[in-house]
Amino acid sequence: MDFLENLKSDLNHHVVFREKRPGVLQVLAPLFHEDGDMVDIFLDLPKPPSDSIRISDYGMTLMRLSYSYDVDTPTKRRILDRILSENGITEERGRLYVETTPEHVYPALLQFAQTAAKVSNMQAFKREVVQGLFYEMLGDFVKSSLSRFHPIEGYLPLPDRDDLEVDWKLSLPRQVFMFGVKDNAKARLAGLSCLQFQMTGIPFRSVIVHEDFENGLSKKDQSRITSVADKQFTSLSDFQANAEGYFQRELQTVQ
Repeated sequence: MDFLENLKSDLNHHVVFREKRPGVLQVLAPLFHEDGDMVDIFLDLPKPPSDSIRISDYGMTLMRLSYSYDVDTPTKRRILDRILSENGITEERGRLYVETTPEHVYPALLQFAQTAAKVSNMQAFKREVVQGLFYEMLGDFVKSSLSRFHPIEGYLPLPDRDDLEVDWKLSLPRQVFMFGVKDNAKARLAGLSCLQFQMTGIPFRSVIVHEDFENGLSKKDQSRITSVADKQFTSLSDFQANAEGYFQRELQTVQ
């Protein structure tokens, strides 16, 4: 087929087409994942009268990703969908694909390979997930892993002060007010809220979950929040790894 010869030329003849079954070719080309493995790319050849070519991975990209990273929350799923949508790639039953025409197969193949490599790279994918979605990921974890503590989102300990909102209230024998802190402004608000609750005599323990304590806050704000918080987790991953053990110890202490 002419488009295969054109594709060979576009790739400087550094490509081999291997028939996997009638109408399906595997593309062996110097298009690699970060670890050096070749990206899995297949061409579903046109079926007359259509000239449409499907570039697909036959499910290999998400299978590869699953070895090191689970897309196991709504937030992660939304981010995966966003990455695919922004790059014009469709996912169906675990397979990634894009439809193209013979004259556009080369740029479509490069775009597909770049997207597949991005999705399958665990670290790059994690950065996409975390960037700008700290509060959503924190909420997903609280609702899924801490549900036995009956979390209430957007709790107002002082009904007449809607400016002093607690991100999450957890019901232990001693109630826990939890704040997610992403920047200096939120750190100041969380600190002010805790001080006000203490002055009002509300019995509680405060838990602060930082996106990045070391790099996300100024030294002054680090000091301020440390002086009022009962417990701090320096990052979301720290909280995810240690929260359940911490709250279990809180239960044992009260008992």
